Amino acid sequence: MGKREILKGISINVNKGDAVTIMGPNGSGKTTLLRVALGLLKPSAGELYFFEGKNISKENRKFLGYIPQNLALVNELNVFSNIIVGAVRRMPSWRSLLGAYPEQITKEAYDIMNMLGISHLAQVKVKTLSGGEKQRVAIARTIIQKPSIIFADEMTASLDFKTASEVMSLLTSIKEKTGVTLVMTHHNLEVAKRYSNTIFVIRDGIMLKEILASDLDREYLANLYEINASAS
Repeated sequence: MGKREILKGISINVNKGDAVTIMGPNGSGKTTLLRVALGLLKPSAGELYFFEGKNISKENRKFLGYIPQNLALVNELNVFSNIIVGAVRRMPSWRSLLGAYPEQITKEAYDIMNMLGISHLAQVKVKTLSGGEKQRVAIARTIIQKPSIIFADEMTASLDFKTASEVMSLLTSIKEKTGVTLVMTHHNLEVAKRYSNTIFVIRDGIMLKEILASDLDREYLANLYEINASAS
């Protein structure tokens, strides 16, 4: 069976500490691009460099944080357990198997929960949380990894604008405090403009445009998504 080419000649440069958004219709290749950057998919051609020109490797992948669209939380476990798993790569395997987490990492988990306003939910099962609360848990799980880059795939897609803005404000605040680089995918124009420096627009696996977030307008986006430009 022949292989389908999903990404075609895409070239993206992201500076350290930036917040960038990749936009495009469903099926345009956004998630594939993130998975290639994370080293989860191997490109058939081309190169990926980061961290002072280093290639992707098992060793430096541990500095990459990922918030998938489905969040990948364990609904039957409580908030603390979902968050602490993010630190597994920072401790001996026997500790994670026995649940014997170092005191320092446990403290970090609670500090992060306090910062995100979810410490009161530490022992609550994830399945009982609201969408916005689950997003905060996913962010906390990623932060405790101490990543240099966070990739977030449609992390606000299921949220109303108010909740999405609150979640993105938290993530942006964390970026400003830690210097972490954010690479995100969004469909929401207002969220993308407010919380990004640069927007990369792709369609059918092809890079169409690199633009300052402040310059992206509704008419251009309407044409991209083939929707009525007057729609709200």
